[in-house]
Amino acid sequence: MKNKTRKLVWASFLLILGLILPRLVNLAGSPTLGNLISPMHIPVFLTALILGPFYGTLIGFITPLFSTLLFAMPPVMPPITFLMAFELAAFGLVAGYLYSNKSQNMYLSLIAAMILGRFVYGLALIAVGPIFDFNPPFIPFMQGAFVTGIPGIVIQLVVIPLIVEKIKPIKEFAEFNRKVK
Repeated sequence: MKNKTRKLVWASFLLILGLILPRLVNLAGSPTLGNLISPMHIPVFLTALILGPFYGTLIGFITPLFSTLLFAMPPVMPPITFLMAFELAAFGLVAGYLYSNKSQNMYLSLIAAMILGRFVYGLALIAVGPIFDFNPPFIPFMQGAFVTGIPGIVIQLVVIPLIVEKIKPIKEFAEFNRKVK
């Protein structure tokens, strides 16, 4: 029971961070800065790596939806919110699954998730775009998703492993105490 409570507390904290971090970036600069560094992605990746694929997927999916409800960002029209919900859910699923079950290599897990998440973004565009009458040219749109994301990818590959390495001793200590009791 304590482990589930810990996970819910961590997930709640990371969800709140996913809502607040983009607002702080927008206050510090322009909305373009937020598009470049993708601050909402960082808490989702942290959730996946710390809590695993279930929470990574859940937090990835709901963070952009809650952000839109609370702050009207990302915008519903065009349906960027929905595209991001699927993209971030894929980030959380892939990074969490690979890191916790397969590779234990944080960089491989992050890079694979970043690539597959962007493909899910494209598939979501094909599926959801017509519902909102949002039909940009697919190839240029996807090129933009990959190219515009490069600064954020670099930042994420530097910052996320540093944070996870700092959190790991806390997590291991909590798991050790749970096993001892």
